[in-house]
Amino acid sequence: MLGRMLAVVAGLCLGAAAFSAAQAEPRIALVMGNSNYGKEIGSLPNPVNDATLMARALQQTGFQVVKVTDADWKQMKRAIQEFGDRLTAAGPQATGLFFYAGHGVQVQGMNYLVPVGADISKEADVKIETVSADDVLEQMEFAGSRVNIVILDACRNNPVGRSVRSVSRGLAPMDSVRGTFIAYSTSPGSVAADGAGANSPYTAALAKTIVQPGLGIEEAFRDVRGQVMAATEEKQVPWDSSSLTAPFFFKPAAAQFSTATAAPPLSNIEADKAVWDAIKDSRQPGDYEAYLSQYPNGTFAGLARSRLASLGQGAPREQPSVQPEQPAAPAAKPAALEPPASEPPVSATVSSAPASSSKIELDAKGVDCRINDFTRSESECKNTKKPKKPNKPGH
Repeated sequence: MLGRMLAVVAGLCLGAAAFSAAQAEPRIALVMGNSNYGKEIGSLPNPVNDATLMARALQQTGFQVVKVTDADWKQMKRAIQEFGDRLTAAGPQATGLFFYAGHGVQVQGMNYLVPVGADISKEADVKIETVSADDVLEQMEFAGSRVNIVILDACRNNPVGRSVRSVSRGLAPMDSVRGTFIAYSTSPGSVAADGAGANSPYTAALAKTIVQPGLGIEEAFRDVRGQVMAATEEKQVPWDSSSLTAPFFFKPAAAQFSTATAAPPLSNIEADKAVWDAIKDSRQPGDYEAYLSQYPNGTFAGLARSRLASLGQGAPREQPSVQPEQPAAPAAKPAALEPPASEPPVSATVSSAPASSSKIELDAKGVDCRINDFTRSESECKNTKKPKKPNKPGH
């Protein structure tokens, strides 16, 4: 019975810890994928597929996901603003994640995400027609989220005309506030592959990796880097930068929580009380014996012994009660010894012949001749006079 009670207590504790961890770390994600750019910029076949794949993977790791695909400038701006509002409402323990797949450009060290329908013919058009990646970071910083993750698979090629000389290949490294992890599908200034299959090499590797239990974020992206380099013959090298101050797991292993959200273990006093609360109304002596075995000096040890006594079990074997020594009963007086009966000498045996009422024949020493005395010669009794037989009547 106690085992079942303890299992219930442990389950409640673990359930409460998991619930507390989940409440302490809401996960909010905005996933964007733009493919249908048209002839002016050049359509990309995979970003929408990549957004769908990432949304599914993030949902498996506990994120509440909003997916936006083929969005124009206004739709992108509105989605980013609403993302920031949701993060703010989730509180400072939240984790925010932004994923973008599509065209992206770098102008004067700043990164811009290209909406569907953008019309860019000169450098001045970039800031007007695109969405700054810094807009996402500003929303995250304002929300004050504990962990912020930005993933950009946005360096497929240069979508802007050659006349815009200040537009550089790839994206530029971004500065971020503390608690932020920024990942790029390729190294700064390089171009990422869109992929020959349904997904880019980067997103395909990322979606497969983050659902593996027990991988920390740094380890996960290191594995992704190796997979992408192998798939592209090292032509594409993913990049990342981190200012995280605590471990983060996309999918924690069983009974594993990040350091920041792990529920503190029960103290000895709390565990003692939890076990006692589980058995305090029991009528089974074994429950109290089990408690005393685990907590012989526990807070409720005295009460447990009292319960055992009331159930007729006495104190547990671990601490047997000492019974007062009873005085020994006085020894009975020995019965008075009767004098031993006289016995014939060892060398003599008594004949079984019945005694006669006639005169007894004695030897020279005065010993009855009927007694077989081996120390006496046979002639000693033969030479003695035998007693006269009484006369028969009539003689």
